[in-house]
Amino acid sequence: MYSQSALPAVRSAPHGAAVTRNSTLASEVGCLASLHCFRNPRRAETVNAEQPSDRPTLAGQNPQPTHDPDTTPADGESHGQEQEDVDNRAAVLQDLHNTSATGSSRWSRLGAGLLSVLASPSVLVLASFITLRTLVVEARFIPTESMLPALQVDDRLLVDKLSYLFRTPERGEIVVFHSPYRFSPIGHGVSDPFRGQCALTALPGLARVFQHPKCDAYIKRVVALPGERVEVDPRGQVWINGERLREPYVDRTCDDLEPLCQQPLSAQVPPDHVLVLGDNRPNSQDGRFWGFLPTDQVIGRAWLRFWPLETSGPLPPGYGTGTLSGLGQPTP
Repeated sequence: MYSQSALPAVRSAPHGAAVTRNSTLASEVGCLASLHCFRNPRRAETVNAEQPSDRPTLAGQNPQPTHDPDTTPADGESHGQEQEDVDNRAAVLQDLHNTSATGSSRWSRLGAGLLSVLASPSVLVLASFITLRTLVVEARFIPTESMLPALQVDDRLLVDKLSYLFRTPERGEIVVFHSPYRFSPIGHGVSDPFRGQCALTALPGLARVFQHPKCDAYIKRVVALPGERVEVDPRGQVWINGERLREPYVDRTCDDLEPLCQQPLSAQVPPDHVLVLGDNRPNSQDGRFWGFLPTDQVIGRAWLRFWPLETSGPLPPGYGTGTLSGLGQPTP
């Protein structure tokens, strides 16, 4: 008698890599390129036809392999299985190719759509506006009477932002600068704007919507430079190192009834600062109230008036030529 309970052996794959029912994901991926990775799963359970038999043999006889007709594939079936493996492998590779092509196509469409948006005229105009306004020149309008008579209410100006990259402001120049609520004690206790709010106020039509004290810009004239001893008397007249400053652009001085003029000043201008005042001394809140202006807070130089048309053009040179007159000492 001989036993027929021997377990069937697993069919061997090429190069000694056994394909079993419980093969791991790693082995499946590792042999993706191999033809035998795509065999029908049921074929992995067939008995190796060359597995030695457990039957006892007579002395002197060589053991003969046994063949189970139910598990040994015929030649036609073997050829069909090989063709099926080839088809399976081609199908998987086609699926991988289709997946890759679909992803690439999706990203290509997304990139093309984004490029078309960025290249649209409205986006290009907005980008050009922001670039010019940030680096070169910006438009401003005059909201108050503090610079009368040189600048009228609602005058439109172009502000040169390049000049002060190479030099500091000069006496007599009209400068546009950030709100003193940013850099002087008057800003203590005032909440900060949210991030980006000041940039929004620069866009057309949004200035009033997103208005904030620290986002405002001021316009005044430079009257004293770093290191100078400056005095502003109760009439609003300026004295530099003991000499009176000639100011042809000022046509009104203060009298005793105007409270804005009751702010005399006497101090030395610190380094990297200037003193700025409004031309309309009785009606200007300026350096007499909040001190000296740091030069790094200057936005640019008022350069050209473009509206109204009848007064358009570069600001007259006389508006920037304040000189010392040497007329004596300050009045009490």
